[in-house]
Amino acid sequence: MRHILSSLTFLLLFLFCAESAAWGLPSFPLRKRIPQPLVNHLRHERSLQSLQGVKEWLGNQQPLKGAAMTPLSDTKAQGSSGDPIISDVLPKTRGINVFASLTRQFESVEGRLNDPSKNVTVLAPRNSAIQDLPRKPWESPNDYEEFGEIKAYEGDEGQDRAKRNLERFVSAHIVVQSPWGEGEEAETLGGDKLSWRKDGNKIYIEPSGIQVETIAEQVSNGEVWVLDGVINYSQ
Repeated sequence: MRHILSSLTFLLLFLFCAESAAWGLPSFPLRKRIPQPLVNHLRHERSLQSLQGVKEWLGNQQPLKGAAMTPLSDTKAQGSSGDPIISDVLPKTRGINVFASLTRQFESVEGRLNDPSKNVTVLAPRNSAIQDLPRKPWESPNDYEEFGEIKAYEGDEGQDRAKRNLERFVSAHIVVQSPWGEGEEAETLGGDKLSWRKDGNKIYIEPSGIQVETIAEQVSNGEVWVLDGVINYSQ
């Protein structure tokens, strides 16, 4: 008897579902739509996690090795139509893919590198130089002092601080001039003033004294210089 009742119950349930589908009766999905404020919060969390994972990711990158220094006197500006620009060659330059990836995070930087009418000199730190930083590129001692280590980059406001710091770091390495002569003071996209000097066969960025390992690319709207360190991006 129990078996018969179970079978009848199952049959009735099946018929009800079939009728519901046929008559277009509303269904009640188990998944609920996440409120938009929560969606935005989750996006911020994922973005912050991405920032926090950069340090680990850096360890898997291969540093530049064996590159030869290109003499400054051999650098030539190429202005022909159709020639590659900085944004074309930067991601392909060996050993600086970490910095190249960071330049694509900010419209102000990416837009400048994509503009064939505005020349730039990109001072791209090697992967290992960024990896060896005493703090992450988006960290600021001032933020930790003001908000504490736990809350400095927590929540929406903390996320915004991290993004501003990271943009400042990237902008400090984009000189808005090319060609760039020895001893000539030039401004970065972040507003700082830099120059360079030559000592024998070596080139140094001043005032930080960071050595230029190679001038890796010369294209129609500028050059890519690979650095052994990072420019002082004091925050």
